[in-house]
Amino acid sequence: MTRNPLIALTMFLLVSGLSAGGASAGRTLNPLEPVDVSSPRATMESFIQYNSQAASAYMAGNIKEAKVCVTRLLQCLNLDRELPDLKRAVGFESILYLVEILHRIQMPAYTDIPDRKAVQDQKLTSWTIPHTPITIGLVKDQSSAERFLFTPDTLKRLPELYNSVKQLPYLWGTEGMGAYKELTSHGGLFITRKFINLLPSCAMRHFWGLRLWQWIGLTLFILSGFLAIASTYVYGRKALEELDRKFNSSLKHSVGGLFLPIGLIFFSKAGLWFVIYGLHIFNADIYMPIALTLLFMFYIGWIWFVGALLNRLAAIVIFVGGFAKGGMDTQLIRLGFQIMALIIIGILAIDFGARLGLPTYSMVTGLGIGGLAVALAGREALSNLIGTIMIILDQPFKPGDYIELGNSEHGTVTEVGFRSTRIRTRDGVLISIPNSTVANMKIVNQSAPVTVSRVHVPVGVAYGSDPEEVEEALLTVAAKCEHVTSDPPPSVRFLGFGDSSLNFSLLCWIELPEFRGRAISKLNLAIYTEFQKRGIVMPFPQRDVHVVKN
Repeated sequence: MTRNPLIALTMFLLVSGLSAGGASAGRTLNPLEPVDVSSPRATMESFIQYNSQAASAYMAGNIKEAKVCVTRLLQCLNLDRELPDLKRAVGFESILYLVEILHRIQMPAYTDIPDRKAVQDQKLTSWTIPHTPITIGLVKDQSSAERFLFTPDTLKRLPELYNSVKQLPYLWGTEGMGAYKELTSHGGLFITRKFINLLPSCAMRHFWGLRLWQWIGLTLFILSGFLAIASTYVYGRKALEELDRKFNSSLKHSVGGLFLPIGLIFFSKAGLWFVIYGLHIFNADIYMPIALTLLFMFYIGWIWFVGALLNRLAAIVIFVGGFAKGGMDTQLIRLGFQIMALIIIGILAIDFGARLGLPTYSMVTGLGIGGLAVALAGREALSNLIGTIMIILDQPFKPGDYIELGNSEHGTVTEVGFRSTRIRTRDGVLISIPNSTVANMKIVNQSAPVTVSRVHVPVGVAYGSDPEEVEEALLTVAAKCEHVTSDPPPSVRFLGFGDSSLNFSLLCWIELPEFRGRAISKLNLAIYTEFQKRGIVMPFPQRDVHVVKN
């Protein structure tokens, strides 16, 4: 007969089979039958009935029915104060203690336990087993149904009560070793009774709520787990590095960073299972901090894994799509994956809070009301985020472009962030401008659609100069300038007649827009030198004044 781990955990509890007068232990279990907890008598009858019936079902090999009975035993306990993720473990421990205690005390006759009629007539809200602090109290839920369950205060005191009666003999039921002592004397699936018997007697001593062998087992599990994670990380990355050298790939960069979060997830999940099924740690005061720590590590591992995985998926999409590194399309893809990661991480955080018993789902609903206040308080940050999205979608420029914003700032775009755009000016100064401002400014992109741009150099020569020689001199200067391109070729325009000069303009193309100031300076110096060599005069403004005598 194969034993399910869940049933193996509670087996010694179930086979003890409490029995007392009035219990209907032999009745066939109806899967749809609700647990009767309508009065203290009904709750006590249900607890004893399902305990006895679970034992019978297990011994007959009916594992499914036995599991259902265990679940119904938990429904006789008020576990509302416990964290959602710990209710089952705390409930198992409470049942173990409760069965052991009820075995050893004198129970009243069923007729002396208040039934539904007595509850209504006397308006009872609780009932306590005579000469004990074990209380069954009234619980009202949202459906207004009245339920009498073993109270949270009673469940909290069960370890103390068990220690007070554990030396007493059983008054009924199975003689010999009890359920609690049996379960905590070995580790079930891993640490068998045969192995425990080989340990020295000091291993069975209690320290801070657990036996010494349980503390040793927990320590060894933690050390071996972290050693396994570290070994997998170190040797796994070395193996990937070897594959990278052999196949000229980048597996170490892509996959190597996922080893730690995956190891953390498996370690915490295995720990939650091993603490119960491997070490039989049922003491809630010990189990709760261990379980909360492992649960926290489990969610941290998932958050880490999701962030790292989506970051790598974004890189794969950018690589496969052939998008330019640092381009606006790249920024948009990364933004999309980061938003996706934030949504998934938010869902994980909400689920973690719910498992801790926090009203996270109600808090999320309340955010709809508080969202307006948050939006008003963070409107500047929100406008910058909207500006970022507009820039990424519209793509007026990309990192590396030389732009002019309005009539003030101009320089090379170095980065488009979530809050601001960074520009490096020709003076080498890095300027950060909020994206909300950038999105509403006139943007002149001198690097688009091509990087070459044309410069205008105005020149004035004296009247009487040969226009053809002036044109030849200007073209000669342009041909010798290092920043001027030959395709498109430079050209000269005769603009017209000025007050004191013949006005020309040298039009030439430069390689990059940021060379504009440098190129104009070099062209002006070369033009002055060339004109001096050729004897071309560059006049200064003149005025002729005629005095008329009357």
